[in-house]
Amino acid sequence: MLEYFTMSTFGIGMMGMAFGFINLGSKRIKKHNDFLEEMVKDRTLVLEQKHQELIHQNEHYKIALNMIREQKDEIEVAQKELLAKNIEVTEALEEISAQNELIDVERTKLHQAQKIIKTQNAKLLSIARNLDQQVQERTRELSVSNNLLLEKNKELDDFIYKSAHDLRGPIARFKGLSSLINLEYKLGNNITDHLEHLDDSASQMDSMLKRLSNVYEINAKPVSIQQMKIDEVISGVLRQLQVEANYPVVNIKIDNECRRTVLCDPNLLQLIFRNLIGNAIRFADLGKAEKHVNVVVKQEEKQLKIIVKDNGLGIKEEHREKIFGLFFVGSEVTKGPGLGLYISRMISKKLNGSIELLSTDSTDETIFQVVIPI
Repeated sequence: MLEYFTMSTFGIGMMGMAFGFINLGSKRIKKHNDFLEEMVKDRTLVLEQKHQELIHQNEHYKIALNMIREQKDEIEVAQKELLAKNIEVTEALEEISAQNELIDVERTKLHQAQKIIKTQNAKLLSIARNLDQQVQERTRELSVSNNLLLEKNKELDDFIYKSAHDLRGPIARFKGLSSLINLEYKLGNNITDHLEHLDDSASQMDSMLKRLSNVYEINAKPVSIQQMKIDEVISGVLRQLQVEANYPVVNIKIDNECRRTVLCDPNLLQLIFRNLIGNAIRFADLGKAEKHVNVVVKQEEKQLKIIVKDNGLGIKEEHREKIFGLFFVGSEVTKGPGLGLYISRMISKKLNGSIELLSTDSTDETIFQVVIPI
């Protein structure tokens, strides 16, 4: 019984110890569990922070990835452009290579040209040595041309001034006669004489205008060289001069030794004959029993010589230097426009010839000579 009690007490003690140990273990386990829970909470918090960081980093990675993709696209575009540039550069290099070949060919030509230039330079050097002399000769020619131009300008000024002055005379007569005719007609008087004077003034103006037209045409028109016969020209001139007042009483003799055709301007030559023969008829000395005009035409080598002689009124010695001037009339007996000898001199110069007064004597003969190359 005692043993049973002892055993029971021991068992109870053991159980108490066991419960004590269990209770102690439970506390420890709880404490450990609490510790573990705290650790789990802390670890969870850390893991959540890490998770947030990873999410944040993932967003950055996505942005970076997008940028990488965009850069990749740009790189691909750049690669394509670079490839196109490479093709262009390759083509340019090929073109440069072809150009280099052409340059080599041109360089060869250049060397050949340099040799030619060297030869030409030697020739030019030889020419340059005489250049100064040529320039001086050209300067002299230009000086002569300039003097001729000044002379022509002076002649033109004189021509315009004197033309206007001489045309005023017939115009003034026209106006005067017109007024007179009008007055006489109103009074019932005979106006026949006035009309005749009016017709004479009109004829004078017409002659003046024709001569002025001749001056213009001689200056403006080029020389027309052609085959012609002197006989035909002179015959035409004589037919035109039949209207001259003194024509019936003047004996005209033609001595033409040049029967073959010659090269000259027939219109210009006709004007020379018309002016010289016409002047001789117009200025005939009506006081002489025999009034004559002798025309001699002959060819000497390559020159045509025309000589016109008359025994008319003659030319005073003091007028000798003026007779070829514009509108100069050397006689007060017979009036004329004063253009015949001026036109004859113009034509002679235009045909590279000359005209001169060989002699003049109021009691003998007046002789004009024209020389024209043919």
